[in-house]
Amino acid sequence: MRILAFPYRGIAYNDGFYDALSAQGAEVISGEWAGKWLLQNLRKQDAVHIHWPSFLYASSGTSGAVLASFLRFVVLLAVMRMRTKKIYWTAHNLMPHDRCVLPWLDTLARHCMIAMVSKIFVHGASAQKVLVDRFPRAAPKCITIPHGNWIGHYPPEQTRETARAALGLPPDAFIYLFFGQCKPYKNLDGLMRIFLKQASRNDVLLVAGGFSDKQYLASIREIAGNDARIRLDARFIPNEEVSSYVMASDAMCVPYREILTSGTAMLALGFGKPVISINRGFLRDVIPSQAGILIEPDNAEQLAQALRTIQEKPWQSDAIIRHAKQFTYEDAAAIFLKEAAS
Repeated sequence: MRILAFPYRGIAYNDGFYDALSAQGAEVISGEWAGKWLLQNLRKQDAVHIHWPSFLYASSGTSGAVLASFLRFVVLLAVMRMRTKKIYWTAHNLMPHDRCVLPWLDTLARHCMIAMVSKIFVHGASAQKVLVDRFPRAAPKCITIPHGNWIGHYPPEQTRETARAALGLPPDAFIYLFFGQCKPYKNLDGLMRIFLKQASRNDVLLVAGGFSDKQYLASIREIAGNDARIRLDARFIPNEEVSSYVMASDAMCVPYREILTSGTAMLALGFGKPVISINRGFLRDVIPSQAGILIEPDNAEQLAQALRTIQEKPWQSDAIIRHAKQFTYEDAAAIFLKEAAS
């Protein structure tokens, strides 16, 4: 089977998923979102796999330009539908985190996707419920697949001690890690305020990830002030450094304001790190009590308690890794290929 991926490479989830598909005999190629390319390359027996629909139309600019881009998005979806019935969407989020200047277009895009695709892949029963509650017509098309773990994906292997030495972090501190691209919906600002209010002198909040919004970065720097307990590495973290950051930490903080699926949580589990996150969507399916603490979104009191409890509980790293091992890209790819062949 040949699969046209939108997008193919450059995102950790896609890399893991398409490597597993290729290993099971599928041919995966990078799709080009252009009418001429689709007419020349898309064949009736091909499958199309879309991940983030909002990547395929403009979300900023003048209203006229955004509307024109969205119309092109709809037309190209229709072209694909005429060429093949095998169009699949993996719903990574309920709505785009970076909303369109015309937000109703994001909702309309979801409705268009649900109408046009053959199957919608979601990462777990709780994530499916969130999607179907908001978009009931998605229900008959939903298929649950696991979100794969990244065990062994990020060399070199590190110990807690070598990782801390590499990053210049204190060997005896309790280190909370906030990892990945930093955006307002991830509630980093709320996490920092609570951390600063209650953290001891021996606690560190390590923030590692890039900022696409300079104003948000400025506000985060203002909250942090000159407090030595906050370490801000405001940059994209390359693959060869990921293991240092995760292994240096004692716990991963994913206290987002909204969530459907979280690759960051899966990253933490694969390294045996407990997770603080919110009691929503995918997290309900992958974070049992032995792997982390779930709280209500934007609940400062619960987040403060979780920051305390995560230090007090005797987490078993090996048990967390064993739990993570059940979620594989190989299983996800097998389900995808079975559905595509039906």
